[in-house]
Amino acid sequence: MALHSRNAAARITQSKLRDMNGMTGNNNTLDILIRNGSIIDGSGLARWQGDIGIRDGKIAAMGPSLSSRFHAASLIDATDRIVSPGFIDTHGHDDLMFVERPDMLWKTSQGVTSVVVGNCGISAAPRPLPGNTAEALALLGDSPLFPSFQAYFDQVARLQPMINVAVLVGHANLRLSAMRDPHAPIPTQEEQHHMEALLADALKDGAIGMSTGLAYAPGSVAQTDELLGLAAVLAEHGAVHTSHIRNEGDDVEAAVEEVLHIGRRARCSTVLSHHKCLMPGNWGRSARTLKNIDDSRRAGLSVALDVYPYNASSTILIPERAEKIDDIKITWSTPHPDQAGAYLSDIARHWQCSKAEAAQRLSPAGAIYFAMDEAEVQRILAHPCCMVGSDGLPNDANPHPRLWGSFTRILGRYVRECRLLTLEAAIAKMTSLPARTFGLTGRGILAPGAQADIVVFDADTVADRANWEEPTLKSVGIEHVFINGMPAYPSTPAARPGHILKPQRRQAHA
Repeated sequence: MALHSRNAAARITQSKLRDMNGMTGNNNTLDILIRNGSIIDGSGLARWQGDIGIRDGKIAAMGPSLSSRFHAASLIDATDRIVSPGFIDTHGHDDLMFVERPDMLWKTSQGVTSVVVGNCGISAAPRPLPGNTAEALALLGDSPLFPSFQAYFDQVARLQPMINVAVLVGHANLRLSAMRDPHAPIPTQEEQHHMEALLADALKDGAIGMSTGLAYAPGSVAQTDELLGLAAVLAEHGAVHTSHIRNEGDDVEAAVEEVLHIGRRARCSTVLSHHKCLMPGNWGRSARTLKNIDDSRRAGLSVALDVYPYNASSTILIPERAEKIDDIKITWSTPHPDQAGAYLSDIARHWQCSKAEAAQRLSPAGAIYFAMDEAEVQRILAHPCCMVGSDGLPNDANPHPRLWGSFTRILGRYVRECRLLTLEAAIAKMTSLPARTFGLTGRGILAPGAQADIVVFDADTVADRANWEEPTLKSVGIEHVFINGMPAYPSTPAARPGHILKPQRRQAHA
């Protein structure tokens, strides 16, 4: 399915949409009635005033004055408020949080009702062979990984997720599980076949695709032919390839082309993760990377990208970057946990050593890198196939504020203050576009029969509050969040309402 074909609900004229009734015959009872809201349905069409009725976890009716035709057990007054689909975080690292801290307040408090995890080549399954490891796995936390995706899904279902979760297979996990030496550049033929079989099994279990983390070991040594073989499996299953590309600095254009080339050759739907151009000497190069994306789309490749709305990145501490980037803030450190929140330059000064040596002594660790350009962030965000992915790291002791604030920052800063996007366009980027991209049927749109993932917010006040000094402050302006028809925020539900999202498979490209 093409990423940018109109959703069926988007083709419905607004006059027809206002007249839609429930989907269950003469049943005039509702669980919840959201009344008199300014409805932005996620399609990109203009808002309209009306009501939404929820029954049995789905939207049962939409239209004006539903209270005259339906009786509701619970009434929400949305006068002077926006009612939209719940936001879909396209890039999360919450894989093990569904096991460790399933409350997910950092998601629900900013209106997120679904998340795609398993990004950057790392996922909760499959478990590496004994003795195989990769530093990037530390981004997920310390809990044990799972032997298979079925085992992971079973555990998440048993604990019941707060929000909906869709899962990618990490390419690093495949290497760590199938290769005797996962850091060897070329797998044996047997190892390649084993990786492809593990990927196929994960997709059959319900994974929505595979992610690569080509900037991290062991993915950084993988050759294009290996990735083409895995992408062919994805294409066969109608699944998606997302990629943290090999280089986001001096070689960013070649790195983008590599992933697009894989997509074109394998006819595999492709997503470029957290697109950026690092370091001042590379600022502005997104004009060329975005042109390459546009050219690939015109040539028939199903491709999208995502971005987080900040001009600083965050990942593991990379000592090679220490002398290249002036401002590096430590988010966690295993040998020196007391340094979380400090800047690398201050630590080096205190320890009377170079920044590179300080980085080595702090590792394994995480860091925030201030090396992005605000104008470039805006150019990428405004691109028509760009979605929003927080890339939040919930295990960090002092996290990047994107964990708690990405989606409300879009609404407050880039819609209301900067006027970069209309509210309708911004909501489409956070709802229907990711739902189409990842094949999340019934999500990302407000329409009768769709799942009742809904956010009610105040467009005049919604804003992020998380910042570099206090990165875990909750957003303001999000008033109600419903997930599968159940209230999820600000009240805490008696039973967590999230689902594991296993997509209806799209047909492979002809």
